[in-house]
Amino acid sequence: MNLHRRLFSTFILATVFFAASISVSLAETKESYLTLDSDDSQSFASLVQQAEDLATLSIAREFQENPALTEVTVIITADRGRQFVPVLRSRVSRSQWQKDGRIEQWTRYFADAKLLLGFRDGNISPNSGQPQRINVPAPSRSASRQNDPAFRDD
Repeated sequence: MNLHRRLFSTFILATVFFAASISVSLAETKESYLTLDSDDSQSFASLVQQAEDLATLSIAREFQENPALTEVTVIITADRGRQFVPVLRSRVSRSQWQKDGRIEQWTRYFADAKLLLGFRDGNISPNSGQPQRINVPAPSRSASRQNDPAFRDD
């Protein structure tokens, strides 16, 4: 009797796992990573607009090409002077996209991308393109030892 119970419970467990795997496979998601090339003549605002356009096209294409897809995530990275920085990430479900395809509401913008990519504000003076040097005297050797947390004067 004990053997029959074990076989029956194993069969029930296998059926539950199989049913769970089928329901999980019905919800299909996709994550894409895309890179934009940016040149020095381009403004940051135009780069963000280009990234939004690319994300919009990519999401629309993914939903159109794969009817089983339930959610799409697109991460757009910019390459400027061999510096790769994420600019935005859009995550949207098919039902959200069908209700409203405006990319801005499904997108997270990375605020530090402008700085990390080396874009400058328009209000910076022309001389600011050159690095400024600030002369700070180096501390003497004994002073630098005393400021060292590991310094011991036994």
